[in-house]
Amino acid sequence: MGTLWQDVRYGTRVLLNRPGFTAMAIFTLAVAIGLNTAIFSLFNALILRPLPVQAPSSVVNLYAGIEGEQGSGVFSYPDFADSRAQNSVFAAMAAHTGGHVLLGGASGSSDSRPEWLKANLVSANYFDLLGAAPAAGRSFLAGEDQTPNAHPVVILNYGFWKRRFGADAGLVGKTITLNSLAYTVVGIAPRDFVGADPEVPDVWIPLMMTPNVQGGRSPFTDRGSGWLYVIARLKPGVPLTQAQSEMSVLARRFHAKDDARQQRAVIQVVPGGFLSPREQGDVVPFAIVAMVAVGLVMLIACANVANLQLARGVARQKEMGIRTSLGASRGRLIRQMVVESLVLAGAAGVVGLLLAWWASDILLQIGHPPGTDALSLQVAPDWRVGIFLFGVSLFTGIVSGLLPALRVSRQDPLIAVRGDSGATSFYKGSRLRGILVTGQVAMSLFLLIAAGLLVRALGKAQNTNPGFDTAHVAVLSVDLRVRGYDAARMMSFDRQLVERIKSMSGVRTAAFSSTVPLGDSFAQTGAMAEGHEPPLGQPSPIMNYNVVSPEFFDALEIHMLRGRAFSPQDIQNGAHVAIVNESLAKQFWPGEEAVGKRLRLGRKRPLCEVVGVAPGVRNVYLWSANLPYLYLPATTENVSEYADFKILVRSNGDLRTLNAALPALAHQQDPAAPAEATPMAANLENWIWPSRLGAGLSAALGLLALLLASVGITSVTAFAVTQRTREIGIRMALGAQPEGVVRLLVVQAGKLVAIGAAIGIIAAVAMSRLLSTFLYGISAVDGLTFVAVTIVLVSVALTACYIPARRATRVDPMIALRYE
Repeated sequence: MGTLWQDVRYGTRVLLNRPGFTAMAIFTLAVAIGLNTAIFSLFNALILRPLPVQAPSSVVNLYAGIEGEQGSGVFSYPDFADSRAQNSVFAAMAAHTGGHVLLGGASGSSDSRPEWLKANLVSANYFDLLGAAPAAGRSFLAGEDQTPNAHPVVILNYGFWKRRFGADAGLVGKTITLNSLAYTVVGIAPRDFVGADPEVPDVWIPLMMTPNVQGGRSPFTDRGSGWLYVIARLKPGVPLTQAQSEMSVLARRFHAKDDARQQRAVIQVVPGGFLSPREQGDVVPFAIVAMVAVGLVMLIACANVANLQLARGVARQKEMGIRTSLGASRGRLIRQMVVESLVLAGAAGVVGLLLAWWASDILLQIGHPPGTDALSLQVAPDWRVGIFLFGVSLFTGIVSGLLPALRVSRQDPLIAVRGDSGATSFYKGSRLRGILVTGQVAMSLFLLIAAGLLVRALGKAQNTNPGFDTAHVAVLSVDLRVRGYDAARMMSFDRQLVERIKSMSGVRTAAFSSTVPLGDSFAQTGAMAEGHEPPLGQPSPIMNYNVVSPEFFDALEIHMLRGRAFSPQDIQNGAHVAIVNESLAKQFWPGEEAVGKRLRLGRKRPLCEVVGVAPGVRNVYLWSANLPYLYLPATTENVSEYADFKILVRSNGDLRTLNAALPALAHQQDPAAPAEATPMAANLENWIWPSRLGAGLSAALGLLALLLASVGITSVTAFAVTQRTREIGIRMALGAQPEGVVRLLVVQAGKLVAIGAAIGIIAAVAMSRLLSTFLYGISAVDGLTFVAVTIVLVSVALTACYIPARRATRVDPMIALRYE
């Protein structure tokens, strides 16, 4: 250890004596280490880190589902209530679910503007289970979680309380209006409280207030309706396996009298975390891809520093020769140089940690869809990040230092002492330098092609025609469910509002529908063609559908291929009619005319006549235009009790002015109804956002890799020119022209670039198959991308070779001959 400490002190002095080399090496490694640590910090915060609650090791998540089927893992209220009452393994069990509420007037606030708030509906023991004591006031009481809509009380998020109410301590005990109902503020959540959901709400509301928050029928008695996420705290000494065994028994007991499918119900118990097992399965592949990408950047950085170490090794060969002559073994020299490399990596690790802290916070802020808030994740370093950082720093130190140390330490001490640092010394390490340069070019091209494919796919996605007009349409959402409207009153309200909107200046037409194309919700139903009903016990084909008013197709400029659109008479008469898209027509009646045919929704519903065939527009997914789709007229029979109609307004005027005017028009019919208008183009932006994020991050990594590779190639070429100065002088003294010398140096470096490019293209072809899922509208082996990116990289690489080579030809031959 004493000798090791001597090596550390000596290595530090040597590095400090070469500040230019040291600064370049530390910066290069720090960027790579910082990127890797930033990505791992996000992965750690989302998946590995326990919930930010008291005693997190005893907190578990429970997920309900059907054996052999993928599902969301949500519980029905009866299943939650029975699980809480009948288990013997949990000290407490709580439920929560999301929602939105409209904040109206509030005592204690100077801001009287309405504001949509993110709400979390929770059981009364939610805060107690997580061990969170309110910063002011109290938690919910058990009696506030027993009778629907009986106790309108609320706990405010600390940040929201500070922003909207100026941290008024006197607010507790006063009322605020949420969804037209007065709620009493009973508490303020602790500062920085996150809870069991990283999407931290503005307010927490008792679960029994669900009818007011979400509207519609009360869901507390429906065992088939899943809507609750459940967390629990294990009793002391109870292992996870015991809890799992008991919940499996209870799941079978709850559904013993149900149909065969429900009898396969399961309840999964997992350690507490933000993501369900299914969500983790979706996130982990993305995390692996990101780690591979930044890992390649790290290898490029290591190759850069290794080349710099080789150059230093040649300059230090006299020192190494003297050490060898005085009895130092090759192993001793290797250890000294590796220790110096580890000192560099250690310093880079410290800088990289600061970069990672900053970068992970930036990524967290940009890594969420438009119109939503960033997840509340703890990205500050913990012991997991510390171990990862230590491992990455150690890896980079060894990788960037060991190969140069092995090469430099293998030399004849007599030649080294004489100081032969010219072309002979250069050629001795040329093979290793060539391998490093080739690897840099290959990895850079690999990353650039991946970035190019994703950027090209983004361009295709942005130019995708969804089959309907989004640029001139506004979407008005009026939440009538929280006002207690049933389906008939809802449609009557919307019809009146549509007629009033049509009379507005600049409005071409208006319509309403139960779902918005490319929106955040969709509806599905089973349907079957007449005469082709499946046998009893067999399910009908499932397809997406929409309930629309007659003006729907005009509002979105969807033109019928055959037949007609719905008419006002269809609505007035309650006609049993339907419109199918071309894909559904081909599925049900291949080779036949669908207009005039009949289909049935469920075995007990009357037959519907197909009156029109619509084109295959992208109603549900931006990436799928050929999904079978069904349109039904907005009659009372077709409207679900959970209906929440949206009004689509087509205008030739300024949508911003229209969006501002529409909610006021809705409030004229019902002043207490929450209303909000948004441009329909925002739906398209939400679909494109993942592509934009992936393309942006991959392009940034690709450009960083290109920068590091070009710097590395420039450094290697400059070093080669310096070591061959005398050779160049002799060539020019014997009559060589500057252009010939430049060509010689560039061609020699260009061979390495060409080999690296070939390897990179082969690797990229293999990789592109894995990216094919994310490449909308282009081939996995897109020729334009491969050729364009290769030309760019080769041009940059050859330019990096040309600049130092051209500089070398400007040296006076006589000075070059006297070199060394």
